[in-house]
Amino acid sequence: MRNIKTALAVFLSIVFSNILKLDYPFYAAIASLVCMQSTLEKTYTAGKNRLLGTFIGAVLGFVFASLFPTNALFSALGIVLLIYICNKLDWNDAISMAGIVFLGIMLNIKDNKHALVYSYKRLLETLIGITIAFIVNYFIKPPEK
Repeated sequence: MRNIKTALAVFLSIVFSNILKLDYPFYAAIASLVCMQSTLEKTYTAGKNRLLGTFIGAVLGFVFASLFPTNALFSALGIVLLIYICNKLDWNDAISMAGIVFLGIMLNIKDNKHALVYSYKRLLETLIGITIAFIVNYFIKPPEK
């Protein structure tokens, strides 16, 4: 059943993103795919970690891309800072996602005027995918435990 629910969550994430005219339904779909787990608790935990990681990655990505877009040295320094912050906040399970979002913003933004919008959209698209995964897992034949 998890197979069907995952496919449904991905489908709904893409459809909802298209209705909202978001640029990259890919991010909502990936969030749904990753967050659909075998239990509601695991879905919640995966979603929480993904959202925390996306948040810190988007914030730092915005700041660094606004100052030093596509710069390799500052990309590496941003990763050091990001891991440090996640460790201090005890968000260890969010580090990989934070790094992916940070690098996606840092390396995809060519001018700083789009960094804020790009960061905000990554966060919104991820939140959509997480929410849809949880709703589907909760309402469609919920896991026993």
